[in-house]
Order: sequence, then C-alpha cells, then structure tokens
Amino acid sequence: MSLACFGRAGLAGVAGVVCLAFTSPCFAQTDVSVCVEVRQKNWTEPKAQTRAPSPKGSQPALPEAWAFAAEPGRAASGFDPAQYLRRLLEYEVTHEPGFHSQPKSCSEKVTVELYPLQSGWTVFARYSGTAREEKVDAVELDEFPQLAQRLAYALLRDTPIQRTITRENVLRADSEHAYRTIHTRGHMLLSIGTEFRVGKLGTAEDESSPAEERWRLLTPVSFQLGYRGKFKEWGLDVLGRMSIGSRERAARNNPEGGHVDFTGSGSLGLHFLRYVDPPGMNSFYFGGGASFDLMLFSVIRPKDARSERDRDYLLGAGLDVDLLVGYEFLRASSLHFFAEAQVSLPTYAIRTESSYGAVDAYLPGGLAQIGVLF
Repeated sequence: MSLACFGRAGLAGVAGVVCLAFTSPCFAQTDVSVCVEVRQKNWTEPKAQTRAPSPKGSQPALPEAWAFAAEPGRAASGFDPAQYLRRLLEYEVTHEPGFHSQPKSCSEKVTVELYPLQSGWTVFARYSGTAREEKVDAVELDEFPQLAQRLAYALLRDTPIQRTITRENVLRADSEHAYRTIHTRGHMLLSIGTEFRVGKLGTAEDESSPAEERWRLLTPVSFQLGYRGKFKEWGLDVLGRMSIGSRERAARNNPEGGHVDFTGSGSLGLHFLRYVDPPGMNSFYFGGGASFDLMLFSVIRPKDARSERDRDYLLGAGLDVDLLVGYEFLRASSLHFFAEAQVSLPTYAIRTESSYGAVDAYLPGGLAQIGVLF
C-alpha cells in the first residue's frame, strides 16, 4: 500500500472516531415511522321488515340505525373527507420532530374514525405507540386543518387534546358545548334552638355592687328560617336567624347603673354541607360557612338619670366564621328532620358605648338546634 493510500485510510479512521465521540450527524437518529388510516363510518337505514302491530298505547320499536341526508354544499361531488383528513394528518406527523409518515410497513399507526352527524362529524382517534385515544364531539370540514394539527400533537406526545389549544387552532366544539346540570332538590328550613355566647360584660352582682367587667354566659333562644339545597353529596344553606335574650336584670336591682344585658340579634348566613352517606335514609353531615350578625345590648342607666327611660341600647355587628356538624333523618320523606350543633368564631370585637355604659367584648359562641325540612 502506498503512503498516500495509508494516509487517506488513516484520516477516514480518525474522522469516524471523531463522529462517535461527539455524536455528530454521521449516524442520524432514526425517526418513528407512522401509518395514518382514516375511515368514515356510514349510517344506513335497515331494510323494511314486517312487524307485528304494537300493543295499544305502546311505543313502536325504533330502527337500529338511520341514514343522515348529506348537508347541501358541505362537500363537492366526489370529494372524500376521509382522504383529505388522512393527508393533513400525514403532513402534521411528518413535521412533528422524531416522527415521519409513510403508507405502509410502519412501526406505529394512527387510526381515525369519522362518524357523520347532521352537520359535521364526531371524531375518534387512536395512536398505537401510546394507546392514547382522543375524541372531538363535532367538527366541520373547514376545521380539518386545525383538527389534524391538534390530533397529531396530542396523540404523538401523549397529551390530552384539550391542552393543545392555541389562538390559531380553536375549534367550534371548544366553545359551543351544551352543558347539562345536576338538578338541586330544595327544601325550606325551619328550626329552633339555644344559642350561647361567652365574654366579659358589665355586670352588677347585687343591688349594692357597682357594675364591673365579668365573664358571662349568654343563652338566647334562637329561631331560624332558610333554604337548603341538596345535590348528591353536597348541600347549601341560605338562612336568616333571630335570637332573643332569655335573661334581663330589672333596673330597680341596679340603682348605680352600668349593667349590660344581651337583648337579641339577627343574622344572615351561608353554609356549605358535606353528607357522609348521601343516599342513606339517615346521614351525618358537616360543613362550614359564614354569617353576618347584628347584636343589640341594653345598658341600665343610673337611678337619677331615668327620667326619659331606664336603659340605653347599643349595637354591634360583624362577620362570624361558622363550623357545624349535624344529622338528618327520615330523608326518604319530603318532610324530614335534622339536629345540628354549630360553633361561631367572630372576626371582630364589639366596641360600643353610651353615656352610661359600654360594651367592649369578644363573644365567641355556638348553637344547638333541631329543625324540619319540607
């Protein structure tokens, strides 16, 4: 061998080593070959059959399938929508990095079925490489280019077709869904119970004692009216509540004045419920929400300042966060019952005053009640 030949062979060997070392395009990565098949399904009306007369009042049996008349002007004579979509998909597959389409002898396959509607098609598409299947409820002929782009990306990249939307490939089906809603079963709600509040209020222990801030337990009677809507395992209460104070010190027993009593309150609330046994005859439930409370307090005036009236009235208001647990029973009847316990955590402190007394208190509390739903 001549020196020149040896030199050329040596240079070729060095070039091969360099190619291997730096993974250059000397050895190109092999793309996945994909065959595309698109089939258009046809609805055909079954042949006429002799049937026995239907019993009086019964509905006649429906045929198994029906033919849809082609929409005038949807496609030109001789036009094949399946072939058109197949060609568009082949283009999109070939332009997806790592893949190329070919007519046969492929390692993977994309299969598309077109089911004709009165206008357009419902499309089912499946890719053998990932076993992903996607569906588009309704698509028109003019949307085939956008459809092909999104189907190719969704199937090859194993991504839901809903995540392939861009500003340039939106389909009519993306914005024209006809949604069905779950019907809510609604009930009026009526209940009675005992509310309690704990806090420091001006308190006169006896006739000779001046009013001082002391811990008190308030137990007003509560009446509640509202609406409870139920849908499957969830419920929603929209309610109004009135509480009436159950204890009040007589003015003659507090000659120095300053004693504070809880007169009453009104509230509006919204609660969300979760049933433990939604279909059960009886079920526990739990939940939470919030209510806006307006509270009324009375302050006894000193004896020498009662020419106009014995008391002054003070208002306080704020938002409570509510947590609750309850039990519904006899739920199969349109008239059924419940028992409920609730804890209320105010997000505020009541600060209000008059010339003869004041309220400066944080009053968390709760409620125990029984009621009827109808």
